[in-house]
Amino acid sequence: MHEARHERTRRGVKVLVGVFVAGIAALASLAATAMGGTAAKTISVAIVANPQMQDIASLTPSLFTAKTGIKVKYTILDEGKLREVTTRDVGSGGKAFDAVMIGMYETPQFGTAGLLQDLTAQAKGDKAYNYNDLIPAVRGGLSANGKLYASPFYAESSFVMYRKDVLKAKGLTMPPSPTWSQVAAIARKVNSPSMAGICLRGKPGWGDLGAAFTTVLNTFGGTWWSSTPDGKPAKAEVDQPAFKTALNFYAKLVQDAGEKDAANSSFNECLAQYQAGKVAMWYDATVAAGLLEAKDSPVKGKNGYALAPVVKTKASGWLWSWALAIPKSSPDSADA
Repeated sequence: MHEARHERTRRGVKVLVGVFVAGIAALASLAATAMGGTAAKTISVAIVANPQMQDIASLTPSLFTAKTGIKVKYTILDEGKLREVTTRDVGSGGKAFDAVMIGMYETPQFGTAGLLQDLTAQAKGDKAYNYNDLIPAVRGGLSANGKLYASPFYAESSFVMYRKDVLKAKGLTMPPSPTWSQVAAIARKVNSPSMAGICLRGKPGWGDLGAAFTTVLNTFGGTWWSSTPDGKPAKAEVDQPAFKTALNFYAKLVQDAGEKDAANSSFNECLAQYQAGKVAMWYDATVAAGLLEAKDSPVKGKNGYALAPVVKTKASGWLWSWALAIPKSSPDSADA
């Protein structure tokens, strides 16, 4: 049974890595097909400062500009700043960017509000893009009223990454589908002055700390807001027992066995600490696997992966997609 669970985990990782790879290829193909023969121009694009996006920025001259003649000026920002800048520019009809990187939270709202170009006809009409090959949950999260408003760069869930050699040296075994109690117990046992037990996001921001903590909150049976009848405003649940229990659990685990400078740690900071051997485990986005297993990764081949930990629910992983959208106010929407 354990082997079957391992196989499900491996299949899940392969699917998400496949989405990432297919997304890059499809975006490049769609752009090259649509823009072939365009005279030399420059478009401005805002993207998040994650390693995969920085890679595509460095590859753009050879994979995109060389084929289309269109140069791309990237503005690369951390998640919180990117969200602030794009929301302000897109929401106000600004003209700073021809394309912006947004996610499943903003896309349906911006699209419904008429702030984004409808990409449905282009996506369905380009055979190389293969609209129907997009995972339905990802496609749906980037759509509103049946219209696709952003093209996924990659999609991800969340899971536990851990150093197999470190746990083995301590005589510990990570279950393929662990509970948060099991993860916390292992983290405290492997924690030492030279290597923290686990890295958990602590940087302020709903896309930083909020992403990781909300999965913990939900599986503890809590929520940020509860719906109310008769269309009344949602009620905040931050003072309820389940919320308090989840928050205390998360904070105490960071205090007991978490990384240094947790209050300033998000995906990139935890990635750096894990690869540097400063933490034994890490709970975060599944897309991290491609970075940990890269040829130049110092921890290549040393890692184990387990499903997102649970408490009261059967599953606990998040669903997110970083995607590219074209604002209605784009100065050059055709080239974008």
